[in-house]
Amino acid sequence: MLAQLQEKLKTAVNFPSPPAVAQQIIALAGDPDVDIVKLTATISKDPGLSAKILRVANSPIYSKRRKSDNLRQALVVLGLNAATTLALSFSLVGTYKKIKSVGIDYTSFWRRAILGASAARAFATAQRVNNLEDIFLAALLQDIAVLAIDRVQSDFYSSLPESASHADLSAYESAKLGVDHAELGKWLLDHWKLPEFLCLAVENSHAPTRALREAPAGIAARCIALGGECVDILTLGQKLTDLNSLKDHAQEWLGIEPEALADIMSNIVAEIPEIARLFDTTLLDPEAANSILEQARELLMIRNLQAIAQVHDLQESSSHLEARTVELEDKQRRDPLTGLFNRGHLDQVLAAEFAIACRDGSPLSVVFADLDRFKLVNDTYGHPSGDAVLIGTAKLILDVVRTSDCVARYGGEEFVIVLPGIGMDAAAAVCDRLLTKLRNTPHAVSGGVITTTASLGLATQGGGCRYGSVAELIEAADRSVYAAKKAGRNRLVRCDSQTMAQSA
Repeated sequence: MLAQLQEKLKTAVNFPSPPAVAQQIIALAGDPDVDIVKLTATISKDPGLSAKILRVANSPIYSKRRKSDNLRQALVVLGLNAATTLALSFSLVGTYKKIKSVGIDYTSFWRRAILGASAARAFATAQRVNNLEDIFLAALLQDIAVLAIDRVQSDFYSSLPESASHADLSAYESAKLGVDHAELGKWLLDHWKLPEFLCLAVENSHAPTRALREAPAGIAARCIALGGECVDILTLGQKLTDLNSLKDHAQEWLGIEPEALADIMSNIVAEIPEIARLFDTTLLDPEAANSILEQARELLMIRNLQAIAQVHDLQESSSHLEARTVELEDKQRRDPLTGLFNRGHLDQVLAAEFAIACRDGSPLSVVFADLDRFKLVNDTYGHPSGDAVLIGTAKLILDVVRTSDCVARYGGEEFVIVLPGIGMDAAAAVCDRLLTKLRNTPHAVSGGVITTTASLGLATQGGGCRYGSVAELIEAADRSVYAAKKAGRNRLVRCDSQTMAQSA
């Protein structure tokens, strides 16, 4: 079916190739040595086209600081690329607008084509691309294959309802031909030897994400597709709730936020009268277009506020979940009675800090604290009182260490303090402060008030002491606690190089 259609198009006399002037302009577009003189000579062969180019150069949409009085000045003002592309646009539209209607509404077709081209140009302007007129022409020609199909098979679109959308049209063509008019349009423009950029932009206009956004044809396809969606809203009377699709696509394809999208739509509507004048046609009633625009702007702003609120809610929810996760993870690392770190977390901290000390040569001190005669507290006052003493002791230890130090309940009435970056003398000073606090702090228990003391053992990795593993460091601190108890309790015993030598 498709091959037959392409053969018919090649030989069709009722769907002509680009006119002679247009073909010459196409040739100039591919000529690296083209200059103003050549382009002026070509365009001047068509008086109507020359008048249009002069009108464009002085149009509010295109005009620069100075007024153009002749074609050459107009071409200089517009620039070679823009002038070539615009000339080709006017020449092609002028030719194909003269074709009489067969199976489709040609007035609606050209209204959509011209508005879509203007809208695509507006999106391209917002993206700050340089080839605005190339995108304008690609958008203008994106549906040219619809005319071609209609000319060689007049009943092809007869079963489509008048209310069919552009998407319905494309789906219908794909079902009947295996391709839609965008793909067939690419073939047709290529057959006419139009520039590759135009062919690729038209081919991808119905599937804009198929081309890379960074590629010129990829940006063009996205601008053309968004322009088409805008025009459908303005011309087909679609419900303004359909702005959801346009809003989402603008954000997804080109990163355009709702407020910026509303501004682009405003620019499109504002240019309608001038575009209609340039192409000698009627496009949209300005009042109707402005009415739709105001509703669209209001909806876009409302939805933007809703989106902001939703994002805020999601962020709050995410923050709450994150805080809850951190809270649960921290709870798993804690001793349920004292709130200090547990044995499992202590092992992780010791392994990490020992590795750092060995790598950097920095000191690492470990203190074992064992409450003296704690069994007597439980036996005399009961376990609840013993728990109260353990909780109070934990608070006292936290009072004398830094927030960066690690304090853990090792088991029963034993505590371990990890002091990163602190040598033996400085660690001993911390231990002395702790012993003083323990002696002087009373604990309220059932039946009275008591004080407790502790035996402390200190071992340091660094200085004169070097341990081969965390286990050896812990064992050294544990031996020192035993030595403190044997020496009378309520004291600190250091495990220094002399002690290590004696124990060896």
